[in-house]
Amino acid sequence: MEHFARVIFEKNNKLTESIDETIFPDHELLETDQGESALHIPLPRALSEAESDEFAEKLSNYMFDLGLEDFDIEITAADL
Repeated sequence: MEHFARVIFEKNNKLTESIDETIFPDHELLETDQGESALHIPLPRALSEAESDEFAEKLSNYMFDLGLEDFDIEITAADL
């Protein structure tokens, strides 16, 4: 199973150009069926619940720093 984190937000070309490739070197920018943008970040493994919460918080802070205010974060869950 592929593990990933995704940030889903309204299309914003200025934001997508600001994503630091040194932080997320393997990221992809996708488009959802609803026409929104999605930042897809592959993860090397499943994260525990605590790791997932910490990653989501850091990712949220990064997106806020880029000026994004309205977004959703999805992170694949570890198989239990």
